[in-house]
Amino acid sequence: MKSPRPHLPLILLSFLLLAGCAAHPRAPDEAGFRRMVAEDYVAPFKAGDYARWLEVFADDAVAMHNRRPVDAGKPAIRAFAAAVESYFRLARFDVTVTEVRVDGNIAWTRGEYTSEFVNKSDGKSPWGVEQGKFLFIWQRQGDGTWKIVLDMGNSNGGSP
Repeated sequence: MKSPRPHLPLILLSFLLLAGCAAHPRAPDEAGFRRMVAEDYVAPFKAGDYARWLEVFADDAVAMHNRRPVDAGKPAIRAFAAAVESYFRLARFDVTVTEVRVDGNIAWTRGEYTSEFVNKSDGKSPWGVEQGKFLFIWQRQGDGTWKIVLDMGNSNGGSP
């Protein structure tokens, strides 16, 4: 006698596999991480939209930038953004991603930048045009989104 539902175990297994994939979406590909750097980090920072810029960071993120102590946690990174907004205008901020690597729930993007900050008070550029390198370490969050957990950048020294 044939089983009345011979495909039921296969159907259940397929359902469980698909549900597992939906619960853990795949990491963005290289182009996806490049887009996230451009759209979620660079564009809002250039536009002075620091509230949107902060959305790319995990709550426990760490930022390590030039001429600053470590900014540990989103409130410290928010204070950095407030200082930039209060005292500077960003005359230039160009970012090129040169490498993307993904390993499970961790990814990193690294590359090069050119920036120029101008004092709002006197219009002078205290550091001139700077070129440097950066590293973002991303981590998949519990909701499946990817957030920066480490933002590290430093100047190559001097103007180009």
